[in-house]
Amino acid sequence: MSTSTANQPRKRVPNGVDSARPIALRLKPSELELVKQRAQKEHRSMASVCRLAVLRGLGNDEATP
Repeated sequence: MSTSTANQPRKRVPNGVDSARPIALRLKPSELELVKQRAQKEHRSMASVCRLAVLRGLGNDEATP
């Protein structure tokens, strides 16, 4: 019996990302609010918004949605 994709947990990290090795990021309250707003606007997690910002800052093409 196969399981439908609706019953499977949603994967939150892209393939190849080591989710067991998170990094801490300290932001000013105003910066954190900007991240929260962007995450809500784009229907993403705050971690996803931060990851994409880092990749864009490093010039990585993977950051293009």
